[in-house]
Amino acid sequence: MDTTASFKAWSTFIGLSSSSTTANLKLPPTPFLKLNTPNLSYCGIIHHKRPNWPKSLSLRSKSGLGGVGPLEMAEDWNRTALLVIDMQKDFIEDGGSLLVKGGKDIVPNVIKAVEVSRQRGILIVWVVREHDPLGRDVELFRRHLYAAGKVGPTSKGNVGAELVDGLVIREGDYKLVKTRFSAFFATHLHSVLQGAGINRLVITGVQTPNCIRQTVYDAVALDYQPVTVIVDATAAATPDIHLANVFDMKNIGVATPTLQEWSESKA
Repeated sequence: MDTTASFKAWSTFIGLSSSSTTANLKLPPTPFLKLNTPNLSYCGIIHHKRPNWPKSLSLRSKSGLGGVGPLEMAEDWNRTALLVIDMQKDFIEDGGSLLVKGGKDIVPNVIKAVEVSRQRGILIVWVVREHDPLGRDVELFRRHLYAAGKVGPTSKGNVGAELVDGLVIREGDYKLVKTRFSAFFATHLHSVLQGAGINRLVITGVQTPNCIRQTVYDAVALDYQPVTVIVDATAAATPDIHLANVFDMKNIGVATPTLQEWSESKA
C-alpha cells in the first residue's frame, strides 16, 4: 500500500473526510508546551528554583567597604578556640623536671593571648599533662622518671602539674588532660570542639617540636581551618628549633602571626 492510500485509510478510521490532507489536519494544542508558562521548559520539565541554603562562612558577603561586619566577626570568634598547651610549672619554671628553656619568655604573651580571647568570646582550652604518679600512662621512654621514690613530671596532684602564675582557669573555660604529645591523641578534644561548633584553632604554649607540632598536624588532618600558631606565644628549647618547626608548619598552610598581628586581626 503506498503512502497516499495508507493516509486515506487512517483518515477514514478516525472519521476524517477523504479529502482531508496533511495540510488541513490540525492537532489540538498541547498545554504543557506553552512557552509562556512560568518555570516550564520547552520539553515540559519544571525548573525548580535553587533552595535558599545558608551560605558557609567563607562565602558570606562582606560589608560594603570590603571589611568584615560585626556579626560575621562574632560568628568567626564563636567558632574559634584558643589552645594553651603545657604551660605548667614542670615545663616553664626554673628547676622544672622537663624545663623548656624558651618557655618562661613567652608567659606574658600567653597571658595576653588569653585576655584577648576572653574579650572576643573565644573558647579557651587548657591542654595539660597530668600523669599517674606511678607513670603507668606515660610514654615508655619516660617511665624511668617515675621510678619508686621519685615524683615524676606533671604527676597528678603535684605542684609541677599546676599552671604557671598568671594563667588561671575560669568558669566557661575547658580543661583537657592528655598523656601524649598531641592534644587530639586518645582524648575527646575533637568531639568537644565539634559539639561547640568550632572549626578554627589558635595555638599557644610549649614546646614547638613536640606538643605544639603534633597537635597542629592532627588539627590540619582533621580539617580545622584555619589553624593559627602565634609565633611569639609558643616556644622551644632554642630559637633555632622553634623557627625550624614554625617553618615546617607554615608550609602546610598554618598561619603564623605574631601576638600583635593576631590581636589586631578582625577575624
